[in-house]
Amino acid sequence: MNRKNVGIAFGALCGLAALTATAAEIFYDISINTKSPIHMSKLNNLVQKATNTAGNEEEASAKYSGMTGTPEIKEWYATHGEDVYILSDSLRLHGKRFKNTGTKYVLVCHGYTSKAKHMAGFVHKFYTLGYNVLAVDARAHGDSEGTKIGMGWPERVDIIKWINRILSWEPNARIVLHGVSMGAATVLMASGEDLPGNVKAVIADCGYTSEWDEFQREADTLHIPWFPVLNATSVLSKIRDGYDFKQASALAQVKKSRIPTLFIHGSSDELVPYSMLGELYAAAACEKEELTVEGAGHALSSSVAPTLYWRTVEDFIAKYLDR
Repeated sequence: MNRKNVGIAFGALCGLAALTATAAEIFYDISINTKSPIHMSKLNNLVQKATNTAGNEEEASAKYSGMTGTPEIKEWYATHGEDVYILSDSLRLHGKRFKNTGTKYVLVCHGYTSKAKHMAGFVHKFYTLGYNVLAVDARAHGDSEGTKIGMGWPERVDIIKWINRILSWEPNARIVLHGVSMGAATVLMASGEDLPGNVKAVIADCGYTSEWDEFQREADTLHIPWFPVLNATSVLSKIRDGYDFKQASALAQVKKSRIPTLFIHGSSDELVPYSMLGELYAAAACEKEELTVEGAGHALSSSVAPTLYWRTVEDFIAKYLDR
C-alpha cells in the first residue's frame, strides 16, 4: 500500500472514530441524560408508541391504568402518605410513605422515566391488603435529585438505603420489593446484594436482563448501529458514571440471589422482550415462580389480568412472609 492509500485509510479511520464518538454522545444523551432535549423527545415517542396515544408523557402514562389507577386512586395517593427522603451518592432522593398497621412493608419501584405517583394503583392495592407502603422516586426521576438514569445499577444501592430506612422505622419489618420495568430490573439487581433477612420476597414485573441488552434493542428500534455505537457509549458510561452497560446486569445478580422471586411478564411486551422472562428465570438461584400474562403489553399485566395478577402475587408472598 502506497503512502497515498495509507493516508486515505488513516483519514477514513479517523472519520469513523469521530463519527462513532459523536453518535455515542448522542445515544448517551438519548438514553441516560434526563436534562437533554433529545432524551425527552425520545421518551415521548417511545411511551406514545407503547401506549398507542398521541399526547405527552403524562397523558401516555395514564394509559397504564394498572399503574396509575383510577382518578379516585390518584386522588387518594395525592392526599395521603408523607414525604420522606434519604441521601445517596450526595443526591437527595424522595419517597412517599403510607403507614398502615403491622410490620408488613412493600417497597414499590417505578419504571424508566416514570415516577412514584405513576405507581398509585399498586400502592393503593398493597395498602388495602394491609401493607405499609413506601413508593420511591428513582434518582433523576420525580422529586428525586440527579440527572443520570442508571437503569437499575446505582439505583440498587439506593434500594438498600431505603430498606435501611424502613428498618429504622420498624426493626422487625417484613419487606417485599416490588418493581415494574426498570423498577423490576432494579429490585433484581438489589437482590444479588447482601440484603438484610427482613427482605422476604421480590416481585419483578417485566424486568430486563441487562442495560446492555435493553439498550441494544433500543438502538435497533432507533435504527442506530449498535456496533460500534453501543460499545462506545458503554465506555463513555464507564468513564463518566463508573460502570459499563454489561456490568449493570440483573441476569448476573439473580445468579447470586437467595431471596424468593416472582417473575411476571406480558407475552406481548413491545419494550422489554418476553424472552427475557425465561432468561432471568433460568438464571435465578433462588426459590422462584413465573407468571405469563397472555396478550399483555409492557407493564400492563396487572391491567389485562388483575385477578390472576394479584392472586398470584398474594399467594407467592404468603409463602415467604413469615419465614
